[in-house]
Amino acid sequence: MSPTTSPPESARVTTLRLAGAGSAVDLEIGTMASGLVGPLTRAWRRCLRPSPQEGTPTDSPAPAASTVRIDLTAEPDPSLAASSPDPDALMTATTQAVTHALITAGTGAHLMFHAGALAHPRTNDAVVLVAPGGTGKTTLTRTLGTRYRYLTDETVVVDTQGRALPYPKPLSIRTPSRAHKVETPPDELSLLPDAGPAQVARILILDRSEHHAAPHIEEMDLFDAVMELAPQTSALSALDAGLHRLADLIGATGPVLTVRYRDAQTLAPLVADLIGEA
Repeated sequence: MSPTTSPPESARVTTLRLAGAGSAVDLEIGTMASGLVGPLTRAWRRCLRPSPQEGTPTDSPAPAASTVRIDLTAEPDPSLAASSPDPDALMTATTQAVTHALITAGTGAHLMFHAGALAHPRTNDAVVLVAPGGTGKTTLTRTLGTRYRYLTDETVVVDTQGRALPYPKPLSIRTPSRAHKVETPPDELSLLPDAGPAQVARILILDRSEHHAAPHIEEMDLFDAVMELAPQTSALSALDAGLHRLADLIGATGPVLTVRYRDAQTLAPLVADLIGEA
């Protein structure tokens, strides 16, 4: 009897080739998490990049991909970018791990905001919606993303040309009946496709408050805007002349607006004023 051998590693791992925020990630799904291949493929469909044989030849080389490996495990596994015994928790942890990998890849090259972004469906001018986690970015992009192009709800990467690079990730939505956020594909929410990089037209700093049934909007001077935005960036200190890059972007797009509001739908007229009626 011949000895039993384990299947080769390549046979036990499914890889989703993802792209977003100007970089690429290979998401490796371990054998125990094979049941999540379908849900992860659906959730990340807008970020899937074609296999080399499917792609159109180009003079520009594809960006090198980093690797994010995940699996279902009984105990935390430090060798994995994300692990959990709970499939729902692993779905959310995977989103966080992919985002972290893309931020790492963009460090030193791009301005990166903790923000959502929407773009006009015809002009592709974009508004950047800056706010800390859990304060309304996803709700706002979900609400207005059916009329404006959905670029991202989490990390906005801005290149040297002042363009927001799309990262149409699944939206992490809190559901009262679920212990973990639900990773929801943009298509299931009828969000408009991104259509590529979009020129940043204005930056908003969001402040969600029950005390503002009607939005309260204030223009910020340059110094205050830089001081408010700097903590809501990733790896700004690693960017050459990062503060100058930030100030130049503000100068090119007009005063940053602080927006205090209660309901996402009430910001539709403001967004229409800034980037056009959709």
